[in-house]
Parts: sequence; C-alpha cells; structure tokens
Amino acid sequence: MGSAGEPGFQVKQVHPTFACEIQGLDLSQGITDDQFNQVRDLVHEYGVVVIRKANFPDDLAHIEFSKRFGDIEKSKYRSAHMRPLPYPEIFDISNLDENGEVVTHSNERRTTAIRGNALWHADGSFNPRRTYISCLRAVELPPKSTGGHTEYADARQAYDDLPEETKAKIKDLVAIHSFYHNRKTANPDSPLFKDIEVLDMPVSRHKLVTNHEPSGRHMLYVTSYAHSIEGMPLEEGQKLLKELADHCKQEKYVFQHHWESPGDVAVWDNTAVLHRATTGAYEGKYRRDMRRTCINDSGPEAYGLNDPALAANQANSS
Repeated sequence: MGSAGEPGFQVKQVHPTFACEIQGLDLSQGITDDQFNQVRDLVHEYGVVVIRKANFPDDLAHIEFSKRFGDIEKSKYRSAHMRPLPYPEIFDISNLDENGEVVTHSNERRTTAIRGNALWHADGSFNPRRTYISCLRAVELPPKSTGGHTEYADARQAYDDLPEETKAKIKDLVAIHSFYHNRKTANPDSPLFKDIEVLDMPVSRHKLVTNHEPSGRHMLYVTSYAHSIEGMPLEEGQKLLKELADHCKQEKYVFQHHWESPGDVAVWDNTAVLHRATTGAYEGKYRRDMRRTCINDSGPEAYGLNDPALAANQANSS
C-alpha cells in the first residue's frame, strides 16, 4: 500500500511485510470517526502504525484517543519509584525517576525494568487477560543518534513461514507466561529476582499459536514472558520456545522505528506483533519521556486458558 487515505492523510508501508507510517494526521484537534476507523483498520492490517507529529496536546487527549479501541487499562500497582503521573491510564515508559530525574544504573528497580523491556515481548502476556492495543507517545526525546528506537517483529509472517510439520507440532501447545521469568532472564544476578522461583508466582496460560481475529491470520505468541510449555519437560519446552523466538526475531521480520520528534505516536497490535525497547548512549545522561496507554483484549482468545475472574486483580502491563 504505497499511499492512500483522505486528503492530507498519507500512508506509507515501511517494511516489506508489515508496519506503516502515517503523515498528515494532526491529532491535536481530535479525530473523526471515519479517520479513526481507517487508523484502526491500518493497525489490524499492518500490526504497527507510526503517526508522525500526531501531537496529542496532553495525557487526556492520548487517553481519549486510546479509549476508542476498547477497554482501556488502568495502572493498579504503580511503583513508588515511578513518577506520580495524574492519570492511572498513562503508563510511564520514561527513563525518569519519581523526582523527574534521569535514572542512573544505581537505581536497581528501574534498570531491571528497562532490561526486561529490551527483550522481545507482547505487552501483558503474563496476565490472565492479555493486552490488545498499545499506544506509545513521545513527549520528550534525547538528542538524535543517542539511541532509544523501538523494534517490532512480524509474528504473523513468522508463523506463515514455518514449515507445515512445525505448524502441526505446535498448533495446540500452551505456553506458561510469567512476569518474573522475563525479569530473571534479563537480570540474572539482580537481588530483586535472583531467588524467586517462577512457578511459585502468578502465571498465565496462552496458546502458542493464536488467531488474529481481524485479519484471520495466525500469530506466534512467543514472548519473553513465556517460561515453559504445558505438559512438556521443562528443558524440551524451553528449547522449543527459544527456537521459535529466534525464528521470529530474524532481521527479515524486524522493523526499527526511530523516534524523530516529540509528538510522534506508535500504535501496535500485541495480538499480531512482538516488540522491544532499545537502550543507547542517552541512558543516564539525557531525558526520554515516553508515555503509553494499553487496551485490554476483548477478542475470543483474550483470556487464553485462564479463569476470567482472575483478571479483575491482574498486574499492570509492562
């Protein structure tokens, strides 16, 4: 899809198999129903939609836009080490501490989270009810060429390209997801997670291959929260998970989104793509204020194989 849309609304595909960029859509004045429906359809088709200079004027406009996708998530357990942002719907994805200062390596609680988010994942897969849409906005960016781009992997195309015998082998498998598995993997020596036994903590159960309802395609739901495979010996299951994760993160499936200016927004479908944050030379030196909203999944596979009642008190997305 080279370019399309209403006058002043240009759409450009930015990767051979997924991801597109919108230019000319100023969200500071709101968005019509027709415009929103087109954006939502693009998210379903491409998995990732980057809106250059979307220019939400404030957190509330960001929230109101996100609510149009569905049931917006509210943070229930905001860390004392995070900034006290005024709206529970806004998740702080910055490198700033509770005092608004740049996080340094001495801040163990924040740096372990940064490392965890640098692993490939889908937001909220460790929860009984998984996350559908994430909407991330740049409020303040570090100098260019100091890092901090966001990477996405086309997990639908990665599934399509698997050998048929592999598809048959994995089609009914269930993965056990854990927030703590991600944190332990990313921070093997951290005293915060070192002595935690993953299976002693809350886990969720989601199929390894999920159906992306809007497109009718399948997705490899192989996130860094996936600890093991139900009914399979631990080492065997983890070996299979690693093989599939390595398949997904091949260069041919990856799109690098480089943030250009404050006001840029990225919207992605966690039931179609994987993503990860990247660090860079800005860490510990320059401010990077990023804010995100999340929409709970309401599709047929939203709760995986979990008890929906458990979702009432589930943890925040990460």
